[in-house]
Amino acid sequence: MDNSDSNVALPAPARLVAVTGMAIHVGVYLRQSERRTTGSEASTAAQHEECMKALAQWDVPPAHVEVYEDLGISAFKNVERPAYERLLRDVRAGRINVIMVHYMSRLSRKNAAETYDELRPLLTSRVRIISVGEHREFHTDNPLALMELLFKLQANHEESLNKSHAVKAAKALETSLGGYTGKAPFGFTLIRETRRSADSKPVSVKILTPDDEHEAPVVRRIVEIVEEWIATDAMSGSCWKLARRLEAEGHLTRGKKAAQQHADAPWDGKTVKRILTDPRIAGLACESVYGFRRDGTPSNKITEYRIIRDDSGNPVPAYEPIVSPERWYRVQKWVIDRHPGGGDWQSEPSGVLSAMKLLYCECGSSMTHGGTGSKKHYRCRRRAVKPGQHMGEVTIGAKGIEKYVARRVLAVIATAQGDEATMTVLAHASARYAHEQEQQESSQVTQERDRLLAERANLRHSLQKHHADKQHTLLKGGFADAVAQDQWDKTERGLAKHMKALDARIAELGNSKQVQLPCSAWLPRDGSDPIGQGSWWHQATRDDRRAFFRLFLDRVEVCKAYQHAGQGVPTVSRVTITWAGGVTLDDLPDIEKLRESA
Repeated sequence: MDNSDSNVALPAPARLVAVTGMAIHVGVYLRQSERRTTGSEASTAAQHEECMKALAQWDVPPAHVEVYEDLGISAFKNVERPAYERLLRDVRAGRINVIMVHYMSRLSRKNAAETYDELRPLLTSRVRIISVGEHREFHTDNPLALMELLFKLQANHEESLNKSHAVKAAKALETSLGGYTGKAPFGFTLIRETRRSADSKPVSVKILTPDDEHEAPVVRRIVEIVEEWIATDAMSGSCWKLARRLEAEGHLTRGKKAAQQHADAPWDGKTVKRILTDPRIAGLACESVYGFRRDGTPSNKITEYRIIRDDSGNPVPAYEPIVSPERWYRVQKWVIDRHPGGGDWQSEPSGVLSAMKLLYCECGSSMTHGGTGSKKHYRCRRRAVKPGQHMGEVTIGAKGIEKYVARRVLAVIATAQGDEATMTVLAHASARYAHEQEQQESSQVTQERDRLLAERANLRHSLQKHHADKQHTLLKGGFADAVAQDQWDKTERGLAKHMKALDARIAELGNSKQVQLPCSAWLPRDGSDPIGQGSWWHQATRDDRRAFFRLFLDRVEVCKAYQHAGQGVPTVSRVTITWAGGVTLDDLPDIEKLRESA
């Protein structure tokens, strides 16, 4: 066994701990509304730099600084902000007692009532909110500061609201004049024209026009290839093969042409299908229909294009076509025949190891699930060959690799006792499991923690005031007699004792989340096949199996079967597993052999 850091006694990854005593734990929140097309994160980098400068000027440095960053996420719309939610969880759990932002607008652009409802439990716990750029500190001890906070939150919200209304009004006017307000779809470019509004005022609008110099010829070539396959009744044609043809013929994707963020992006089957099914290439007006994520929230992925029709049910022509509507409709029949299902079917992977950023080919590309029945497999989706990479496809049977990896994980669970490397894996898995359980904390525990945090914050404030009063008394000549001195010390000891008791109870609530891995539920009790009939693995759903793998694995890599075209090549010779914590385990006993020897 090879543990990459076998000399380090482990364990679990670093976790924020509850604040104790007078310690200051700062949560720096950074947010940028839109991700730059160049990949630049300068906005959040500048925010971070300013916050760090402010922290460096503190007389008493914080005991810990944690950074929370949301990139490309608006604080005005009702969208999920993962880093912001994590910050609120850490504050509620007592791990952060100071929130620092560059400006209050980074924290929220919702109205004052909505934001204050979110922050009220935190402020009640005497959490301070510091705005570096505005040179303001907000907390419950300063009613004027809280009033100013509400005014700022409302002003930020109204600014965003006015901007949103102005943008919508401008887009509506531009659309009424025949302009196009979105990003040009592939095959088109936007040309500026000046048109007159109803009151004869000049308005600059963008007109969607075929990009005959670069992209429109590529769209026509895609349609020509499909028409060739239709004419010859070629049953092997597909969008994936279309992508390969475009690569072979040297046609550039938009990323390669414009050297954008993904300048080396090759052609992809999904991209080709989206271009083919876009009614705009036939000059028809349409609206994009977006799908939903598994949690029910809207996604930013287009599932279909819905043609806009007039009162008679006829498609509305809106743009100069790249191909005729007749040719486009003929291609649509081919797409439906070759790629049945439509909708979100491509975004719902059926493989256990897919869509988890876990399964990779030896070339570094992620592997995707495909096939049906006994021929289900995982395949490398690499589109461009680079020096040192394999030629041709890399494919491995889905059933075989899923069972193999499951046996290896179960072997780790069964043989971990007394082995440092496998204990390291279990420690990391335990930390991940505990973090998942943090989301399922009962409302009673949350309410008690909030109450204790508020009580401790008030006690900390009393201690600070007691220290200040004591220093002031000493500067003025000290206490009148020993009895007075003893009374001050007794009060101080009582406050410190109460603080220690509160810290202990808060720590106890935190430890309640450190649940143990349910290893006994995963392993067979009677020595039977751990993944056979009646086992936990056999009865588990796809999502349960995925969650199981996420606990123990960091990466599963598949190499190409260079001999026998993959026939009869053992899975163990093609699969390399990187375990939780970056650990590599060699010569791990197979759990099935352990069962047989027992």
